[in-house]
Parts: sequence; C-alpha cells; structure tokens
Amino acid sequence: MDPFTFIGQGTARPRFAMKAMMMVESGMDRHISTSPPSNGALAVEHLHQRHHPEGNGDAHHHALLVREEDATSAGGKAAAARSPRSPSGGFANDNRGNPFLAALFLGILAVENTASMLARRYAVGVIRLKFSKNAVLAVNELMKLAFCLFMATRDPQKHGGGGINATTRRRRRRAHLRAVVAGSRPMAVPAVVYLVVNLISYPALERINASVFTAISQLKVLATAFFAVLMLGTPISGRKWRTLTVMVLGVTLVSWESAPDADGLTKSGGDVIAWDYAVGIACAGVQTALSGFGSIYFEMMLKRGSVLTVGGGGTGLGGGERGPETFSVWDRNIQLAMYSIAIYLPMAFLDVGGANILEGWTPLVWGIACLHASGGVLVALSVLYSSSVTKTVAVCASLVLTTVMGNALFDAPLNGAIGLGCAVVVIAVFGYRDDCDVEEELRRLRRLAEGGPGFHRS
Repeated sequence: MDPFTFIGQGTARPRFAMKAMMMVESGMDRHISTSPPSNGALAVEHLHQRHHPEGNGDAHHHALLVREEDATSAGGKAAAARSPRSPSGGFANDNRGNPFLAALFLGILAVENTASMLARRYAVGVIRLKFSKNAVLAVNELMKLAFCLFMATRDPQKHGGGGINATTRRRRRRAHLRAVVAGSRPMAVPAVVYLVVNLISYPALERINASVFTAISQLKVLATAFFAVLMLGTPISGRKWRTLTVMVLGVTLVSWESAPDADGLTKSGGDVIAWDYAVGIACAGVQTALSGFGSIYFEMMLKRGSVLTVGGGGTGLGGGERGPETFSVWDRNIQLAMYSIAIYLPMAFLDVGGANILEGWTPLVWGIACLHASGGVLVALSVLYSSSVTKTVAVCASLVLTTVMGNALFDAPLNGAIGLGCAVVVIAVFGYRDDCDVEEELRRLRRLAEGGPGFHRS
C-alpha cells in the first residue's frame, strides 16, 4: 500500500513513516512554496494538509492523491520494486532490493555465528581438545570450495538447460571454470588481508591484555562503515553513525566484562613499558582497520558483477544480456577459497610437523569446520543481498545470543554490566533497522517532491 494512502487514512501510522514526515515536513513546505506545482509536490502538499487538518478547507485536495490502480506505469512499478514495504525492507537497501532474502541470510548468519562460537568454546575451553587451528581453516575452505564448485557448475542459467546437449554443457562448464581461475587475482587481496588479521593478533595480545584487545577489536563496526563510505560511496547518515557508535559501546561493554583476566598473557604491571603497550595498541588498531577494509573489498568484488556469460546467453544472479564477463557469488567464493587453501594448508602441516593434519580430530571438530564453511558462504550471501555494515550488525546481535547461551550452557559470566551491554546492543540493532526504514521513506518522499513517477494531477 502507498504510504500516502496509508497515512491519510484513520489507521495508526507506521513509526518510520511518522519519523520521516517530521524530518522532511519543513523542507517540503519550503519546496512547495517556491517550486512549480509538480505531481509529486502536489501529492506532498496534500499529505501535509491531511496531516494538519487545521486550515485545510479546500476539499478538492483529496482528489490530488493518485489512486493505487493509476500507478501502473513502468516507472511506478520500478519505484515500487525499489522500495519494498516489508518489515525487513530496511536491511535490503542496496541494488538487490530483496528484503526477504536479506533478512533470511542475516538471521541465519547470526545463528551460525553463535553456534560456531559456542562449539569452539566447548572444544577448546571445556574439554580441551588438541588440534591444529590452521587445519580447521584449511578443511573448512576445502568444504566451501567443493560446495561452491557444485553450485557454480550446476547453474542451468549459465551453462544451458534442457535446450542444449550434454557435450556443449560440459564445454561451457570447463570454459566457465577456466574463466573463474583466470580472473581470480583480485581475490588474493582479501585472502592475504585475513591472514594478516589473524597473525597480527598474536603480537597485540603479547603486549596488551585480552580485555583491551577485544574492546579495540569491536571498533571494526565503525571501520567497516568508514571504508564503505570511502570505497563504495555508501551514504551513511548521522543517525546511522550514532546508532553504530552506540552498538560498539554495547558490544565493548559485553566483551570487556566477559574477557578473562589476561595477566598471564602480558608482563606484570611494573614491567610493561610504554613502548610495548603502544605497539600492542597499534597492532590491535591495524587489525581492526584491516578487518573493515577486507570486508568492504570483498563486498566490492561481489557487487562489481553477478553475471558470468561463457559462450552463450545464460545469466547469473543479476540477469541481463550477454556482455562483459563478471562473476557470481559462487565464483568469488571459489576464487577466495583457492588462495585461502594455498595459505592455510602449508601452515597446517607446519603446525603438526609434517604429520597427519587431522590428528586429534573428533566429530565436534568436524562440526566446527562445517560451521566455518557455512559461515563463509552465509557472509558472502549476506553481503550480496544487504551490505558489509549490515552484516556486522548481525554479528553484533549474535554476541548477545552467545552471551546468553554461554551462561546457560557453560556458566559464563552474566552480570549487570553484561546485561546492560546486551540490552544496548539489542536496542541499537532495532534502531539501525528503524534508521534504514526512515531513510528509505525520506528517499521516497524526495522522489515524490521532485515529481517522481506514480503521481499525477486529476
């Protein structure tokens, strides 16, 4: 239903629509008084007078609001598709515009992240399993590679459906895989960045305690938003910056209170020199910045193109005509997994001294590897259908689930400060969603004020 029709009725108004109305009302009045009476401006003027019945003695304004069945032009349909009115629509504010898939992948990612953290905590902290962490990373990349290869080579839109013979289909698949390998060089960047992020944590933890390290690490939410503006040109309003900052404060409070005393990881108080401490802080800061950069670079690679045409007219996620070669989400994951395996597999053999890299593995460790592999795919899908910033919001929400479940399962700390931090995170997550809805409504109102599609004079 059109928001103007909805607001003009006697029913309760949506919260985000009311906020958008209050924020643009003065600007809209100024626009209407100084601009020619375009279709959109007339509709906004009508909305303003319906919103303020006083002084509205002219009944003909009611006829200025276009009927819903009149908004059937191609422009009106496109605008409606770009502005979904789903309750989760605020999370799908990019070119994909599919709020259901965005909310689905983000929700599953939050649950997966919680399950992964709890499983690792149980394996390492409770039953004290001994296994190579790099072997887990290598195996989960192998799993992800196998799954993405299956998805990429079974896509009938790329390699042809029932209209072509099996020989042609196989030839297209081989050509497709050769193109994926040949175009994989850009994905070496995030693979190396993630490696540096993992390695740089060790010198940081040697010089600062775990609480300070985790607190600094939470700044990756703001770092991701900063690089989204810098590299992708993503508009982030002051409201979103405030909400993300509040979220960081809540996550930091939870992490600080939950982190164990790490005196054993650092030198005792009098022996810690200022230089070592500064180096530790710098390492933690660099790790945070690289994490944000890696996330946005990966998003840029995913959204640079989602269609791969190999010797035919097939299309990928984005659809479209035959044209320049670009890569799907499965292709990008294949490319990233190739470089990650090349990095982590040798490191796994170094960990075990050339012995069996699966030594000490139990069904629980295999489960952790599977969770890691599914998490990598979910991250890519979440970023593709929403954004890296929204993905970090989902990860922050998973921290609340992890804290509550950790207390129930492992008697992890859950004091008043942690509870307050969890409450702040939950409020910030809903606030971020509300900010997305408000901004979408503002964009819609601006389009209407500029004479956007779907409105006309009676």
